Amino acid sequence: MKNRNLVLLFFIIYSTAQLLGQKVQFSQFYAAPLVLSPSYTGMIDGSRIVMNYRDQWPNIPGTFTTYSFSYDQYFSRMKSGIGLLVVRDEAGSGNLNLTDIGLSYSYDITINRFIHVRPGIKFKYGQRGIEIQKLIFGDQLQIDGNNSSSSSEYTNALSNTGYIDVDASALLYASKYWGGFTVSHLMRPNQSLVGVDSRVPMKWTFFGGYRLPIKGNRRRSHEITESVTFSMLYQYQDRHDQLDIGAYWKKMPFTLGLWFRGLPVAGIQQGYEAIDAVIVLIGFQVYDLKFGYSYDYTLSGLIGTTGGSHEVSLVYEFNKNAKLRRKKRHVTIPCPDF
Repeated sequence: MKNRNLVLLFFIIYSTAQLLGQKVQFSQFYAAPLVLSPSYTGMIDGSRIVMNYRDQWPNIPGTFTTYSFSYDQYFSRMKSGIGLLVVRDEAGSGNLNLTDIGLSYSYDITINRFIHVRPGIKFKYGQRGIEIQKLIFGDQLQIDGNNSSSSSEYTNALSNTGYIDVDASALLYASKYWGGFTVSHLMRPNQSLVGVDSRVPMKWTFFGGYRLPIKGNRRRSHEITESVTFSMLYQYQDRHDQLDIGAYWKKMPFTLGLWFRGLPVAGIQQGYEAIDAVIVLIGFQVYDLKFGYSYDYTLSGLIGTTGGSHEVSLVYEFNKNAKLRRKKRHVTIPCPDF
């Protein structure tokens, strides 16, 4: 019986790791810029601290939660951004977890007065683990008085896995539009907890958008007080893909957003849900502090059972270089704040 449980446990862990594919999901992906792309390192002319929290499907036992913290700084003389990113992801009753600690770098290249290109790279150390003591096995539920536990046996058979990984990216931007891509897991590290070969598939992320100014100085992005921004995010990993598309309306100090997640055309052709979720967002800014809250309303077959997803972001910007921002040749990235 114990051997049978052990085989079943290994299968569950192996399958879950394959399905998760190390994919950290944020609906407010522009409020987690270093998670989205290392090219966003040093995106502002100064220093920035970002904190994110996501609670996905809270009505399901063993919910999925993700935390992230980042600090990045722009160095104008070197035209470079340097940042630190820490991400923690926990899933399921056994707390199948992932911890990433990474250092990112970006360099700003001026193509002409209006267009910039920013390549980026991130080196990170990751560790995956599981808390066996939180799981309940069949021999712990016996009613014949035998209270022996098999958790120690499984603990000896499992071990946390650590590895080194690399992400690379590129971003092209002007005062009103931007577009870029990120290639994650370039080293395809082995994430297995049970001694088998379970490589993390490479992930491709494409993002971009256009900002339509309504009020303010259109020649200086940071002086626009009202705008509408259209944006998209497409991700592909190991034959699985996802599309987020939507718009933000921003009028200082408030931001409202509406997003759709899914693949309408591919979903209908392949027989799965065309729209996975509708995402609503509200944010506000007080001086250099930005706060955002979003809710994912599930539209797939899980509607009414998951409780949706809640997400909170907090961004603090400081040590801004006001002189650099006033230079006409400097172009800030026009992407949304959340």
